[in-house]
Amino acid sequence: MTNRTIPTDTAKAADTTISDQDWAQPGNAHERFKALLGTKPRAKARYDAVLAEINSRQATLRRLREARALTQSTVAELLDMDQSEVSRLEHRSDMLLSTLKRFVTATGGEMHIVVTYPDGGPVELLVDDR
Repeated sequence: MTNRTIPTDTAKAADTTISDQDWAQPGNAHERFKALLGTKPRAKARYDAVLAEINSRQATLRRLREARALTQSTVAELLDMDQSEVSRLEHRSDMLLSTLKRFVTATGGEMHIVVTYPDGGPVELLVDDR
């Protein structure tokens, strides 16, 4: 057996001055969280590191296409559309899942959507493009 250490609350979050009543008001929770981070430099550093990790794993459709060394014209040909349509698609923030799946497939990828709930494990959501 290996000896493992149990993680502890080194940021001392339990010693904060935010009351249960404050936490019950969801309206300005983000501001309260940011204020709390301002009083805990180590927690702020950890938060920034986690945020940087999340941002490094996010990608736009354009970044996906470029990472595969594909041009908009090539993707347009694979999707049977004009290059200008691919450009508009890459700049959209809202689209059909079937369209997103077609784009990902055209660039050589597979799309998996995973849904997680606090009271259960992850569930893969099937995207049927019929």
